[in-house]
Amino acid sequence: MTEQLHFSELWPHWPELLAGLWVTVQLTVLATIGGLAIGILGAAIRSGRPGMLSRVWGGYVEIIRNTPFVVQLFFIVFGLPNLGLKMTAGEAALLAMVVNLGAYSTEIVRAGIR
Repeated sequence: MTEQLHFSELWPHWPELLAGLWVTVQLTVLATIGGLAIGILGAAIRSGRPGMLSRVWGGYVEIIRNTPFVVQLFFIVFGLPNLGLKMTAGEAALLAMVVNLGAYSTEIVRAGIR
């Protein structure tokens, strides 16, 4: 392999790269806020007395934590439109990130409570 990345070829494209970076930062901040809110709510539900809601939330956490993120993203991007939920690519990415981070945050916050 003799091919190398030549940064001089990227210089003309910096405006597009910075625009993409800004979208990434926005998605990350929004997903973190949404995921932590879901995680705190889920930890409160899971730390309370055992009941049906706690079991359902536990099922959500286990399913999300045990499937690859790309599978979740594919389900949201390709599966939800078949159910009549139309969304943009950015909305689908944000939803997938919030759902994923919410499950992981639930366990992190719950472990901190105990």
